[in-house]
Amino acid sequence: MADGGKNFSSIIAEAIDKVESAIYLLVALFLIIMAIASFFIVGRDLSGLVSGQMTIDTIYMSLNDLLVILILVELIQTVVVFIRSHRLDIRLIIAAGLTAMIRRVLVFGVEHIPVEEMAITAVLVVVLVAALYLLSIRKPEQQREKQ
Repeated sequence: MADGGKNFSSIIAEAIDKVESAIYLLVALFLIIMAIASFFIVGRDLSGLVSGQMTIDTIYMSLNDLLVILILVELIQTVVVFIRSHRLDIRLIIAAGLTAMIRRVLVFGVEHIPVEEMAITAVLVVVLVAALYLLSIRKPEQQREKQ
């Protein structure tokens, strides 16, 4: 009876694992579709280069869209790593957050942003950079411990 229960629970765990992987695969596919669509938006924005009607706003919009694409690619990479190893790589998540914060900082030059919001963004950038730095220090130590 104990073997039957163990066998049943392992079947359930395996089924849930497959469903989880399928969900992550769907997320990755949607992120890829969004990244491709964003490239078309950037192309549309930059079409002003050809016609000679490029403005600073168009350049800003294109840069903003490219940074969104980078965020999407980092998220896709996070999902791929999770599907392969069933582990989240926190460095990839922090890098996506840092890219989002950099994108936000670029908005400060175009839109009127309250000082409090700028301060919060600056603190978040410092925290994310510190986290990446600490993780980069810790990783070589973990590799040495495994050897």
